[in-house]
Amino acid sequence: MKENITIKGLDQFEDNEIAKIKELTYSNFEKISRDIKGDLVLHAKKHNKDGDRAKYSFHAKIQTPDNLINVEDTDWLLSTALHKTMNKLKNSVHHKLKNESI
Repeated sequence: MKENITIKGLDQFEDNEIAKIKELTYSNFEKISRDIKGDLVLHAKKHNKDGDRAKYSFHAKIQTPDNLINVEDTDWLLSTALHKTMNKLKNSVHHKLKNESI
């Protein structure tokens, strides 16, 4: 399972943030991979690292033999941004599957 996931941009994050990103990504992609087979590439970015707050953005891409699914989302909270991105990804996968079965 973990061999199908590539997470890029983790060098911008602290150790506790990296652990949170990996945990949420693996658990969410496990559910998504039940419906569609493919490789996940997740680009993680941390904006305004030097200020009081940081904004997090995630760009997720699933490459299958037939389709390419791209989603992205941002938020001021790490877990919220990642959950939003993974929910969008899950919805996009279900939408693709629904349209292909018709």
